[in-house]
Amino acid sequence: MRGSNYFITVFWISSLLIACGNTSNENKSQEDSSYRIYNLEKTGWKSKSITHSFKDISYKATAVPIEYYILKNNTDQTIQAIDSISKTYENERIIEFEFEQIQSKDLLDSEFTGLDYDKSVNYMASIIKNDFLVVTESNDTIPCSGVHFERHFKVSPFNRILLYFEGIAPSENIQLIYQDRLFQQGIFKFKFNETPFKT
Repeated sequence: MRGSNYFITVFWISSLLIACGNTSNENKSQEDSSYRIYNLEKTGWKSKSITHSFKDISYKATAVPIEYYILKNNTDQTIQAIDSISKTYENERIIEFEFEQIQSKDLLDSEFTGLDYDKSVNYMASIIKNDFLVVTESNDTIPCSGVHFERHFKVSPFNRILLYFEGIAPSENIQLIYQDRLFQQGIFKFKFNETPFKT
């Protein structure tokens, strides 16, 4: 009987130690995930911005890591899930592009575009994607595969679009080329010499 009690006590203590060890590993994993998520949200999700100004308009292009948008739209995901999703989309690039008039006037007014306001909005929401392309280090020319126009309804002094490009190797540096047909200001080149920051 005494041997049986000894066996039960050892078994109980071993189980308790294993359970504590698993909890410790889970807590460490959660802390690692929280830290990486914090890094993506707070410290460097915008890897590099390039701004060109011409006449009274500034054009700003910012390369943005895929992980930022995955995190933004899936806030309850674990870091492992975010890594898995980002692996699926590793050959895609997102570039945030902003237009701003130096006196904070609305650039979609006919004064700047020569179009009525609704046509300017429509151009910014869909047609403008044809004005962008990416050239890779290996001299591949990649057209813009999609655009998202963030409507600010004249609250912000700038207009922002998100540009999507597919089929670009993660290690490739890119150059964004913009043929400005909306404001008729010519061709602008934005050379990103490093791939978007990734934690």
